Amino acid sequence: MAVLARDKAGASEKRSVDEALEHLEEVERRHLPVLLGRLRRRLELPEGSRVLEIGAAQGTYLTALTRLGFEAHGIEPWAPAIENAAELGSHTGVQPDIVHGTGEDLSAFEDESFDLVLAISVMEHVDDPLQVCREAARVLRPGGGFYFYTGSRLYPRQVEIARFPLFPWYPTRVQRRIMRWAARERPHLVGYTEKPAMHWFTPWGTRRMLLEAGFGAAYERWELTDPSETRSAKARVGTTALQRAPALRVAAAFADGAIAFLAVK
Repeated sequence: MAVLARDKAGASEKRSVDEALEHLEEVERRHLPVLLGRLRRRLELPEGSRVLEIGAAQGTYLTALTRLGFEAHGIEPWAPAIENAAELGSHTGVQPDIVHGTGEDLSAFEDESFDLVLAISVMEHVDDPLQVCREAARVLRPGGGFYFYTGSRLYPRQVEIARFPLFPWYPTRVQRRIMRWAARERPHLVGYTEKPAMHWFTPWGTRRMLLEAGFGAAYERWELTDPSETRSAKARVGTTALQRAPALRVAAAFADGAIAFLAVK
């Protein structure tokens, strides 16, 4: 069961202010309470903790976090999204603090200055995922965590490009050529994003990348989930089995499109 629903109606950075307001309601009602509950199984996140979101878009998560008492900051490469964040603030009374930039270069932020770094449906779009992980590790305090949610290479379906069945299974070079072509010639196939997805992830490759980046521990989403929070007895049994038998997680990855990890420094 995925922590978060992935965007299916186009690039998140292209949301209008009205769409961002709708997304904010969903984040506050559904996504963020579940996410924070799971992260707090492995992290200390008291009120006032400093959070950095990579790929903050219009600042919906930053707004929701601020309302919960966190000190939230963001970085976003697409300037119009930052402009919409300011307009969103005029509706909510919370002005998201977002700087222009990418996850590969967090030099706007000091070493060991955050308790949590988030990247929701972002890592598939960056140029260098390992460098993003290294930068996240740099700005985190000891004991802080980097949580990201992205697409699985094992799952045959995906929402990043239309009309290409089994796309996550294509060779990486072919994927990237198709994505560049679609962004240039058929932008509607990739939700009109200027930065289409270029990466899909496996559980073992992701864990290896996070440890190489300097994190001391990496927890897959199944290790963050409390079976009692699932809605059915069948789901509780399944979650418990995944926690007790790591080999089953590979099979689960073929049945679910999400890769989500919490890396702890």
